[in-house]
Amino acid sequence: MTLAIIDSMLRGDLRRQILSTLKTEKEISLLWRDLMKAFSQGGQSLMALEESLIAAVETSGLMQVSSDYKDDREIRQGAEQARKQGMNFGEDDYTRVDEKLSLEGLFSPVQETTPTDKFLHLLVKVECCRTMECLLMLVMSVHDDGVVRTYIRKLFSSITSLCKDANDTYIKESLTQFYFEVYHTFRRVLEKSSQQKYETDFENFVFEWKNEFPDAEVVARYNEMTKVFVPSVNIGFDSSKPELPKQTTPVGVVHKDKFDLFLDAANAFTFTDMPKVKELGTSQKIRQLVECMLKEKETIADTFGHTAAMLEFLGFYKWIANNHVSGYKLNQYDKWCTKHIMNKNAGNSFRHYRLSVGVTPTDNRNASFKYLGWKYKEAVKEEYKKILEG
Repeated sequence: MTLAIIDSMLRGDLRRQILSTLKTEKEISLLWRDLMKAFSQGGQSLMALEESLIAAVETSGLMQVSSDYKDDREIRQGAEQARKQGMNFGEDDYTRVDEKLSLEGLFSPVQETTPTDKFLHLLVKVECCRTMECLLMLVMSVHDDGVVRTYIRKLFSSITSLCKDANDTYIKESLTQFYFEVYHTFRRVLEKSSQQKYETDFENFVFEWKNEFPDAEVVARYNEMTKVFVPSVNIGFDSSKPELPKQTTPVGVVHKDKFDLFLDAANAFTFTDMPKVKELGTSQKIRQLVECMLKEKETIADTFGHTAAMLEFLGFYKWIANNHVSGYKLNQYDKWCTKHIMNKNAGNSFRHYRLSVGVTPTDNRNASFKYLGWKYKEAVKEEYKKILEG
């Protein structure tokens, strides 16, 4: 969560004068097109955002970001593993954050006159979206407000520094917008600590980098956008402390994570009645299976390749075709999985991972080999057996 791409726009190879020596305007235009396509077609889950940014700046040879994303992923995985083993990170309660604030449109649009403008501006937007999703995932992984506050304070410090160093108005305004999106989204987490060493006043924050307060119209928009935002949260409980009155959410509001959402969608096809799933016997084991199947792994290819292998082992496609939808096509199945597993509202890109399950492990010349489903074809059987017998 270092905003490395934006930092590179100020100090690295993404500076305009350097970028112009590395790529032609035509090449930059193509990079912008592909990034925009991925972003606008619903690829806004954390993994999809990271995949699109890697393609835009790393695969294209501009800068390396995948190691940073891997570090963030390992932090989350380590926290989840420690939590499952009963380890506690600290004394704080856990505040689950279920809604995020968008301040899109807070500042007036900045004119874009070249492909480079479009590309750099879109990179800023996508990196901010990726960082927000990373924070939300961190909340679910660590279950500890103190840890989350530490990362947010570091992020605030980075944003403040970047705003002061940037010469580009779009970067300054975008980072300011992002700063206050994070502040309001995680406000209940932040305000549980008395150690507030970051700016919370919008006008003062702008003054720090602009040397003047924002226009009255901007302030009015900010106040209007933020006054109606009341994030719906679920306050966790630390059993080591005396019990306090529980905070409640409105009747009928149910907070669901990605595992709940998958089960909701899959149970339209009676997923839990599938023979292997039903054999598990309890809702706890079924939930354990879904968590195992959708677990985020080291790379995107590992994550979705593993999921495809588990669904193949469970026989999900055949179950739908034989019991629910007459003439159900694999393309329909791929679109369903792309939407409900990859969190993309369009396309059938899950097809690559499904096809990779049937690839021979030694056939690295096969186009589907790189999607890694073959790697987990036997592993998922052992995972299932362990849950069944556990």
